[in-house]
This record gives sequence, C-alpha cells and structure tokens, in this order.
Amino acid sequence: MNSARQLNLARAGKSVTAAVFALALAGCGAAADKDEPKTSESAASASPEAETVADGTAEEEVSAESVDAVDLKVGDCLVDDPDAEQIEAVDVLPCTQPHDTEVYAAMDMDRGSFPGEEAIDAAAQEFCLAEFQPYIGTDYSESALDIGYLTPTPTSWTLGNDREILCTVYRMDGEKLSTTVKNSNV
Repeated sequence: MNSARQLNLARAGKSVTAAVFALALAGCGAAADKDEPKTSESAASASPEAETVADGTAEEEVSAESVDAVDLKVGDCLVDDPDAEQIEAVDVLPCTQPHDTEVYAAMDMDRGSFPGEEAIDAAAQEFCLAEFQPYIGTDYSESALDIGYLTPTPTSWTLGNDREILCTVYRMDGEKLSTTVKNSNV
C-alpha cells in the first residue's frame, strides 16, 4: 500500500507564512494558471447523502468509508484531519456529514526521479494557495479556513508511481465542517 505525507500550511508560527507564499505566488503569476485542478468526484464524495424527511432533518447518518490516500479525489470530505506524518488510508464521507477536512485541488507533478521533499513542498504550497480562492470563493488571507496538503513520499513516488499533490482545507478554529466548502466564501 502506498502512503502520502500530510503537511499543513499554517497562518502563523511556522517559518514560512501565508504572506511569503502570497509574495512568491505573485512573482510566479501566470505559472500558477497553467495547471488546472482535477475536479472529478470519487465514489465516496458522490455517494448518496442522508435521506431527509419532510421537515428537512436527516433521518440517518451515512457511515464513513475507508479510502486509500492515493485514491482521494477533489470534493472528498475526510472525517478527521490526517495527523500522521505518513498516511495510508483515511475515512471519507459525504460532505453533508460533520467532517474535519475537504480535498479541494489536485495536481500531478512531472515524471522523473524523486525531486526531494523541499521541492515537493514548495510546489504544493504554490499550487494549493493558487487554487484556494477559485474553489472556496474567498481569498486565503480573509478566510476562516486553513490549507493542508498531502504529498508523495519517496517510497510512493518510486514504487507506486505516485506524483499527486492533494490540497486540503480545514477550519482554523478546530470546529467541524458540516457542508462542502466549495463556493462557500468561508
């Protein structure tokens, strides 16, 4: 089974802040526009939502489905924010259920030998920041959400042909999300 690395783009307290990313992104300009995020939905994100009764309340909750980290897709909502350095599987459920994290963008890195964690992290930071506003609907600096990302490990790159960077979003205050953040302007 292949694993992915989980990292968070924190607003403060890290050596590199959102302001630095914004400046770096501004310097790159058109380069961020070249990669279009994948927008396909997985079976878990397209699964039936809880049935509703006439008054609009949920009749039953949908159970989470365990999904390999390499099978996550844009629009998938994760029960918990992955907190391990390396992740092999996560629990996914419809975004109408309480969840910690949503996948909002994905891109594949160029083929070749493993470029190193620093190069992958730099690519992930630039890409995830550039894709935040188009998916969420508000600028990152004004949002109540923060960015995380899942990246290939040296092993998943080499043995599993994993080149995908997944951008995730979660609430900074630690509260659960109860709906998709797509076009939410949160």
